Amino acid sequence: MTNAYLLVLPKVHMLDLGGPLQILSSVSELGIAPLRVRCAGPHSSVTSFQGPALGQVERLPARVAPGDVVLAIGSKLLDTLTTSPAWRDSAAWLRETFADGRNADVQVGAVCTGAFLLGAAGLLDGRLCTTHHAHTRRLRARHPAASVVDNRVFVRDGNMWTSAGVASGIDLALRLVADAYGDDAAIAVARDNVVPFRRFSGDPQLAPQFRARSHGNALVHAVQDAIARELDANVADPRFADRFAISVRHLSRIFHEETGLTPKQYQLTLRMARARKLLASSSLAVEEIALKSGFASVQAFRACWNKAEPATPSAYRLATTGNPQTV
Repeated sequence: MTNAYLLVLPKVHMLDLGGPLQILSSVSELGIAPLRVRCAGPHSSVTSFQGPALGQVERLPARVAPGDVVLAIGSKLLDTLTTSPAWRDSAAWLRETFADGRNADVQVGAVCTGAFLLGAAGLLDGRLCTTHHAHTRRLRARHPAASVVDNRVFVRDGNMWTSAGVASGIDLALRLVADAYGDDAAIAVARDNVVPFRRFSGDPQLAPQFRARSHGNALVHAVQDAIARELDANVADPRFADRFAISVRHLSRIFHEETGLTPKQYQLTLRMARARKLLASSSLAVEEIALKSGFASVQAFRACWNKAEPATPSAYRLATTGNPQTV
């Protein structure tokens, strides 16, 4: 990401805006990347639905560039808004900028009722999307060509992202950070803002590196960071626990209390995730994959793989990439 434009209209919801604004602004604050976050719209200032006014709103950009992000922020969905010049002008800008596959290398999204603005621009046709649970039927009725999904924190369809609204805009922004800068960056931003990675019942399963991070224990987070950096570390070695001024037994106990896993179990989930990624994204031989995934030997890798996966590594690679190379 290079620039993030948060599209704000009158009666904007403060948390719909504040969540992504805070998360995305943390990217530059934490030194991850020089991401510039701007509030943009048809008016230089708007009054939120909750009362406070937002000033210094920039004009909608004349053009967007690869790596940019545009998020339509949710507002109170009143008829006075959806029939207003501000709404029509914003929808026209979105249509001119993104319709017919234009600027496909720019991430476009919406928080909450911002999905209706994307729909008004014709950007949801043929796309999976979601919005606040109170408005999914209305979105489905207003834009029948869209595939509206219920009970989801957020939905991604290619370069199109939509979220359920309010606090879920935070989840969407974190996934944008992970997509652009990697999992470690998203975890750092989440920790700095003291927010967990969440999912609803209908959401895809979280990746292992996110799944055990929804706790507030700084020590355990530090241990998880160390394990992620050094997948080949011996977490049962007292010298590993010594880094954190704690015994192996005590470390294992508090780690399990916070994550539901032992340090070794957590490490194995990360090793397996790395191995799956390498199988799907490279032509490396199994020996190299085992080594790069932190396993001490090919035998150790295959033993772990056979417990977790019904298919062989070769069959997994074939199924995910179409590459028949044997590993």
